[in-house]
Amino acid sequence: MGFRVKNRNMKKYTEGYELKENEYLLKIRKGRECYDMVETDTSFMTKLNKDGSIPAAFKKWGHWGDKPELPTLVIEETFRSGWKLDDWRFGMSLNWASLIHPEGFTVEVYLSEFLDIVKENTIVNGEIKGKFKWEYSKLVKNV
Repeated sequence: MGFRVKNRNMKKYTEGYELKENEYLLKIRKGRECYDMVETDTSFMTKLNKDGSIPAAFKKWGHWGDKPELPTLVIEETFRSGWKLDDWRFGMSLNWASLIHPEGFTVEVYLSEFLDIVKENTIVNGEIKGKFKWEYSKLVKNV
């Protein structure tokens, strides 16, 4: 059985397709069950390189060992409610906030910019009130 996209904001990427301004490449790695916890699906979102090629890091992501390559999708990012804080992590040069996208997978944003969102918005039980969209490693509010 082939891969099917169920979400109307996503479609399967075909080589040569030019992304629109509000579109991103997307890979989703399904979460797994571990003891009594279930991991949230994780994702990698990016734009094409200036020459129209897929970034090397994106191509490699989610393709380890004998695991099959994840499908490459195109997602249309629009302002939506339902963003939630999942976690945060500290990197070598940047720190990241992991957010649960309204479509149900996690995506990372710069922690420093996310803290501005925290200071300027209401968060109830981890959900950020208002309409936002992901825009290359940051969360942008609909004003």
